[in-house]
Amino acid sequence: MKQGSDLDGLLGYRIELTHLIAIEDARLALAPYGLTPAKLTALLLIRANPGCDQTALGKALSVNRSSAMKLVNVLVDRGLIERRPGRDLRTNALHLLPGGEERVAEMLDRLRESDRRLGADLTAAERATLMALLKKLRKPRAARRGATTTDG
Repeated sequence: MKQGSDLDGLLGYRIELTHLIAIEDARLALAPYGLTPAKLTALLLIRANPGCDQTALGKALSVNRSSAMKLVNVLVDRGLIERRPGRDLRTNALHLLPGGEERVAEMLDRLRESDRRLGADLTAAERATLMALLKKLRKPRAARRGATTTDG
């Protein structure tokens, strides 16, 4: 089906199409582990921020507290992370378990293979440029709203 020039010229549309391809391949890569890319992202955030609580994790993932709790429950049930006493009686500190660390390494290898497939048609320079441009697009919304159209 033709997309037409209206859709073809929309940056968000192009990013979304690429996202759909990337997420589908990432899901297939992680299927043997029974985890989704979002759950692996949560594991990586917990590994990078040992002792973080569910609220901080939810904010980092842009999900509500209830969704963060469900996600953490799955990771605990799978033996990947554990809850420990947090900074006060109302919080739990999240920590990756040693077995979780080993499985994270395996999953990352599979995800990197998926990532290589996604960028297979890019040169190293093109990949570096794309990564820099995507990082630039990740500026906080307030900073983007304040930018003028003459910004480089």
